Amino acid sequence: MPIVIDNNVIDDADAIGLDDLVQYLNDAKIDTSDDGSMIEAGPMLKRLGNNRTFLSDLALGELKTRTKLGAGANRYGPQVMMLTTPTGREEKFFLRANFWPSSDDHILRSSGPEQFFYHRPHDHSFNFLTVGYFGPGYSSNYYVYDYDTTAGYPGEEVDIRFVEKSALHEGKVMLYRAFVDIHDQLPPESISVRGGALDQYMFDVENKTVSKMLNRMPLACLMPLIAGVGDEDGLDYLVETSKSHVTERVRMMALRSIAATKRNRDDCVAVFEGGAQSDSALVSGWCRHQLGRLEALAA
Repeated sequence: MPIVIDNNVIDDADAIGLDDLVQYLNDAKIDTSDDGSMIEAGPMLKRLGNNRTFLSDLALGELKTRTKLGAGANRYGPQVMMLTTPTGREEKFFLRANFWPSSDDHILRSSGPEQFFYHRPHDHSFNFLTVGYFGPGYSSNYYVYDYDTTAGYPGEEVDIRFVEKSALHEGKVMLYRAFVDIHDQLPPESISVRGGALDQYMFDVENKTVSKMLNRMPLACLMPLIAGVGDEDGLDYLVETSKSHVTERVRMMALRSIAATKRNRDDCVAVFEGGAQSDSALVSGWCRHQLGRLEALAA
């Protein structure tokens, strides 16, 4: 299974910024193909993880300016936020933040678990170092195998050995080894740290219903992060987005993220009652549905 970096080595509470980590990796001439070199970088990655605002600040800044979303060095997929990419021949690494939705999150229910590689055991062709940043973290069933004795054709029998099941919780640092570790990822209990204005749908033509939304919506992953670890500026952004964003799904996700920050049922109800007055059929209908669920739970 992946190598867990001993917390006794990196238990300090020091926090650094993204630029500090990039500078360290460049100065240390990190060799991503060498396990020892990657392990040595573990404490610095943990210190970046100790910085509880850098990721939400970065996401909020770019969402406000709209200058880099989906383009260039900061390309967004359905669950990936690029933090850095190699800028020269000597730079052999990149940094990214992955968002892992739970089974209850709208983006997973609308896109399907296969879009996030859940329940799809796989290895990796490169070493990568990771730290749990926000939320309970996804769980994995971990296995190992011998790459050198594996040809790779479909149906080939492989000596795959189960090691354990564990979660990438906040602050945990792990090194996934290329061509050694296999993990079967499972959705976390709640979202953990991971486009056009019109939605695209898949239909059930026999029953004449919408099956699911097909287009990717990376903003849906960023908003729970901003709500969970952001500041008042982030909450103000979500409130404004819930009222004025051109995309109905984004407005809906902003309301959902705001409601998730509320400590009691009445405040949560107030959020959905406000959304139920929206002129968007999607937003108002979804909010009425949420109000019905809350009423049923209270009965």
